[in-house]
Amino acid sequence: MLVETVLEKTPSWRYTDTNDERDLRIDFLRGLVMFVLVVIHIEIFSIYNFAAWERIGVVSGAEGFVILSGYVIGLVSRKRIQDKGWKVAVWKLYERAARLWQVNVIVILAIAGLSLLPKLDLTSIMTFTDRGAGTTYNLFPGAGTPFETTLALALLLRIGPHQLQILGVYVCLLIVAPAVLYLVSVQRTKLVLALSWIVYFYNNLSHVMPTGAQFENGFPVLTWQLLFVHGLVIGYHRRTVWEFMWGRSGRLVFLAALVIFLGFLFWAQNTPNQFIPSYARLSLIPAQTYEGVYARFMQKNTLGLLRLLDYASMLIVLYAVLTACWTPIRKALGWFFIPLGQASLYVFILHVPVVALVSRFLPFGFSVDPPHLWINTMGHTLALAALWLMVRYQVWFRWIPR
Repeated sequence: MLVETVLEKTPSWRYTDTNDERDLRIDFLRGLVMFVLVVIHIEIFSIYNFAAWERIGVVSGAEGFVILSGYVIGLVSRKRIQDKGWKVAVWKLYERAARLWQVNVIVILAIAGLSLLPKLDLTSIMTFTDRGAGTTYNLFPGAGTPFETTLALALLLRIGPHQLQILGVYVCLLIVAPAVLYLVSVQRTKLVLALSWIVYFYNNLSHVMPTGAQFENGFPVLTWQLLFVHGLVIGYHRRTVWEFMWGRSGRLVFLAALVIFLGFLFWAQNTPNQFIPSYARLSLIPAQTYEGVYARFMQKNTLGLLRLLDYASMLIVLYAVLTACWTPIRKALGWFFIPLGQASLYVFILHVPVVALVSRFLPFGFSVDPPHLWINTMGHTLALAALWLMVRYQVWFRWIPR
């Protein structure tokens, strides 16, 4: 067994599992997700895009944000229920949901207010452009809209920057999390997972938008609950899952995940995306075939089945690699990714003004030729460094959720 062999030969590299609330491997993965989100949301092409732009598989940062958030909720809530009881655990979840909704509304209203200032261009966070179709959508009401109308739309999350939309999904999922936790705690985990899949398939057929919120256009909550629920279940049953993965059956799951991951890695290199330079992609799969499969099974908003399979296999492989080679990986990259992961919500909220600022000086562009590529890389690097430094020195930690 590959992973077992590595662990035996390099025991000092292996992650030491302390069985507490903090799993640094998860923090590392969440930091990686934040990295991808920042790079993608600042719409310039740099060397980071060669890895972040669906290049290691047909995946994005949003899926990781939701499933890992669910994992943490499951892990923390179980301990909280055991130590302090259900009342405290449920209250904490609702308190967090209310706090995140409040922050979301404040950000929306702040952007709407700042947009009234002369010569302040906030197009990058007030509109969404479908680069493939070349269509731009306004995400805020037009000039002259009465304040009470803007306020009402903000309170219902029916306006707002697309970079922040996944937060609205998270708020809704936190509200239903106590019910999911209860069923899992009374050993109805299989029922929970079955219901989650039923709702997922139902919504991909009916396209219901129960909240009417703007975020449902990109992240329909009845579809994206699938990731959150599975993450919560895994977090709640962390020890059981861990023991399974390091048993014989778990080894077979890892091998299968590795093969699937490598298959999707190869697939992703054949993307017909014209924004990716020709020298950085293969052409072994016809563009028509790629686009047809992608449209049917790999769409992001509907969480296509192959996209889900890709993400699941990637998480299993990455988690296993982090476990086996934790010491060198942490020394090389942990200093950057772990702090971002431990303050992922903080980073996610603050990356919106960072996107607006960088886009002001480096407007949209996908040129892959020097000097543009290196200028854009510097722009991405400065944005990531700024967010890391803000975490490092705990800027506004008192007011912004982490």
